[in-house]
Amino acid sequence: MIDFLTEQEKYQLLVEFNDTDSEYPRDKTIVDLFEEQVRKTPNNIAVVFEETKLTYQELNEKSNQLAFCISSAYTINKEDIVGVFLPKSDSSIIAVLAILKLGAVYLPIDTHYPQERIDFLIQDSSLKLLVADDSDLQIDKCNVFNIKSVRLEDYSNENINIKFSSRNLAYLIYTSGSTGQPKGVMVEHSSNVNMSLDQIKTFGVTQNDKVVWFASVAFDASVSEIMMSLYSGAAL
Repeated sequence: MIDFLTEQEKYQLLVEFNDTDSEYPRDKTIVDLFEEQVRKTPNNIAVVFEETKLTYQELNEKSNQLAFCISSAYTINKEDIVGVFLPKSDSSIIAVLAILKLGAVYLPIDTHYPQERIDFLIQDSSLKLLVADDSDLQIDKCNVFNIKSVRLEDYSNENINIKFSSRNLAYLIYTSGSTGQPKGVMVEHSSNVNMSLDQIKTFGVTQNDKVVWFASVAFDASVSEIMMSLYSGAAL
């Protein structure tokens, strides 16, 4: 056997490069971290979309109202899959948070997808409900909740406080399908907390920063952009 590495290089490759253990709040959910940030920076701007600006307090209250609204119309159980068929906007962030507050799993579906892929995602995921903003949208075998048809101010803005754990599923992201049928990847709350907190640390994101939501709603990088911002008190 010919050995090309020195002992120091072996140690660096096998030990130092693999020393990736780190402490993070393993028992915290996405909702826990967001609501903690609301308490820390209630008046910071959380989301900016066109002319709309929502503070952390306003974003939290609107997502609570939507959660109560959805639960009044549908029975949403823990880890039920709820699709989000909305373009990038303040409404889509409100919807994602509302679904998570219900203990459900959100499935982002890009509104620019071809109908064939939309139909596949809905059928393959067996989702319970689809949140959309199109009153004319007709989807077979799926309940559609039109977010524009409700008055959120009619519902409580208090935290809904549904109990679930960091090991429960948070979201479902489908692969591109470029090498075959798209496959749904299930992500727990703890996995996102681990990833997003590390990104905040790596990029040095603070409450004084702005984070651009650049990726497609249906691409996993979008979750990084959203949560990296909302966990740190920054503006998305």
